[in-house]
Amino acid sequence: MRSDKYEVKDRKFKKFTKFWSVLYFLMTAAFLGVLIYADLLPFDIMWKVVAVVAILFLLVFPALAFGAFKKSRKKIALFFSILFMLGYAAGIFYLTGTMDFFSNITNIGGTTEKFYVVVNAESDYSDVDDIKGATVDTPDAKEEGYELAREKLAKKEGVEFNKVEKLSELGNGVLEDTEKAVLVSEGHYTILGEGLDGFTDETKILYEIKVRTKNVSNSKAVNVTKEPFNIFISGLDTSGKIDEVSRSDVNMVVTVNPKTHKVLLTSIPRDSYVSLKGKDGAKDKLTHAGLYGVGESISSVEDLLGININYYVKVNYSTVMKLVDAIGGVDVESEYTFTTSGMHMAGLDGLTFYEGQNHLDGASALAFARERHSFTSGDMQRNRNQQIVMTAILKKMLSSKTLLTKYTGILNSIEDNVETNFTSKEIKKLIKMQLDGMPSWDIEKNNITGIPDSAQCYSTGDYYVSIVAPDMDSMASAVNDIHEVVDGK
Repeated sequence: MRSDKYEVKDRKFKKFTKFWSVLYFLMTAAFLGVLIYADLLPFDIMWKVVAVVAILFLLVFPALAFGAFKKSRKKIALFFSILFMLGYAAGIFYLTGTMDFFSNITNIGGTTEKFYVVVNAESDYSDVDDIKGATVDTPDAKEEGYELAREKLAKKEGVEFNKVEKLSELGNGVLEDTEKAVLVSEGHYTILGEGLDGFTDETKILYEIKVRTKNVSNSKAVNVTKEPFNIFISGLDTSGKIDEVSRSDVNMVVTVNPKTHKVLLTSIPRDSYVSLKGKDGAKDKLTHAGLYGVGESISSVEDLLGININYYVKVNYSTVMKLVDAIGGVDVESEYTFTTSGMHMAGLDGLTFYEGQNHLDGASALAFARERHSFTSGDMQRNRNQQIVMTAILKKMLSSKTLLTKYTGILNSIEDNVETNFTSKEIKKLIKMQLDGMPSWDIEKNNITGIPDSAQCYSTGDYYVSIVAPDMDSMASAVNDIHEVVDGK
């Protein structure tokens, strides 16, 4: 009887291992299929991985599938097949997650812009329905966002619009008249709050309208592993999702030469007085160009420096905090001892950094990069600190240890906070180039300086605001450095 029982058990076990061999085959095939489709590994690494997987398959699959092998051999094969399948499942999970990440950050679907219906704080208006049929003041702006917002409000409340040329007249109107309602973009609301005493405290937002507009940015694509290229980094002064319109507080050109493995970071003052190509050459601060989309910022920088911008990467406050936390913090060398101020809304006031090395988490890295009030050179020093933080992030991310151990955390942390016009194929090429020998990169920094002044700007209307007139010698030197990196000198 015992012999019959053992024979029955052996037959059942052999049937199970035969069934399991099919699952093992399917999982192995799925892993190899996803690995090849993802196309993230350079050829020298890819064929080695495929060879190892094939050898492991040949060692395990026959023992599972064929009855001629001993039970002890089948048990060993079953054990290792479970381990390998778990590894393949994890690999499929990471690879599909990577492909989804690339798809998300390169899917430029459009931009979200906010508009506010603003009334006097002492008015009797408590709901947007209270202005039904009224005449609403609005800037005489022809941007697509304004057109869509006016259309939405008119459809909802049957209002008519009085287009006002002077922004100050519009702001004063709502302060002086408790019956007045105005429709302004979030950008213009911020400008009125900065330029008109009491505007923020003495008005209230009655209603918010969100509109979607197209993102216009023409990529000047190159072979990213063989040709030098320029990337425009636009750092928005907001948190949350990356598709919202906002001022571009960080404006940096990253010049990359993949042949010489050299990177040059060139910072441009946020208040640089530039021409807006999309506004018939009207003058404005570079930071305000971001209100009209990243394409306007790129055109302004190209016109200012006389260079081509091949790609852009758009980030915001959330990107910096989440990315730095995901890679375990960064070490930076501060040029000064200083304490942050003027950032109470973000909860970053009162943080002290010391001359020399400082270890930063996400929040402190953002505070370090944003502070300007502590320095006599103001925004110029802030630009240098932004470069210090970016250099620290790049060096840590490009290290093999960080890439291997923090990989999924990096992707998950910034998926909703990055937008780029790099294609997925171009990003994969750059990854393969880095994995193929893990080359070290020479990262250098440069800053364009300027002379503080004040002027009227396109976005601020008749208000005079602080600007920076770019220093021509500084700009010429920076452009020369960019050309030298491009030329491989």
